[in-house]
Amino acid sequence: MTENPHDPAEQKSAEQKKAEQKKAEQKNAEHPPRTGPRPAPRWSQRGPASARAYAPVAAPTVCPVCGGPVEGELTCQFCGQVMVLPHGIHLSTVGLRFGGFLLENLLMICTLYIGWLIWAFLVFPRGQTPAKQLLHMRVIYIPEARAARWWRMFFREFIAKGIIGLLASVTLLIPYFWLLWDRNRQELWDKMATTLVITDPEDRLRPPRPPAASLPE
Repeated sequence: MTENPHDPAEQKSAEQKKAEQKKAEQKNAEHPPRTGPRPAPRWSQRGPASARAYAPVAAPTVCPVCGGPVEGELTCQFCGQVMVLPHGIHLSTVGLRFGGFLLENLLMICTLYIGWLIWAFLVFPRGQTPAKQLLHMRVIYIPEARAARWWRMFFREFIAKGIIGLLASVTLLIPYFWLLWDRNRQELWDKMATTLVITDPEDRLRPPRPPAASLPE
């Protein structure tokens, strides 16, 4: 039994196949298949509360400083290198953070708080407080990988710390020790402000000074 090329059913089936093939070609032309690495998920671009979500999309699998595994991490869990910052910029150690806390309070007492407040307002635009300036520490705004600016420092030092202070007063001061078990050595007020505290002895991350305005001739 031979196939009849003029059979209406077979002709209709062939036309359907051609139509489906043409439709698939048009769809591929409008939405070509992606090649290369997949883009960052939209939720990581918006910036969730977890600092780990700000790890770079094309992050290395090993730390460029110590060689430790860092895949999917914002900071190296061995040497403290921050993946989104230049090589050699590390998280401040727990001991240095504790020393900064003691020095900050000592400066407040010695300057009757007023002097500390004026000093703080002057160095806030550099991502520092008076004690952090003396100890070469700096607060980094994670999403933009740069020193925190004045308003973020104000929120971190007065609003966020005030809220955590109230929480600590009814929880046996436990929130003050959060950085001891946090992967990125963040305090709770750092999480609220989306910041990290790093050591910057050479002032590599100090914001550039604005150009001086020229006087009209």
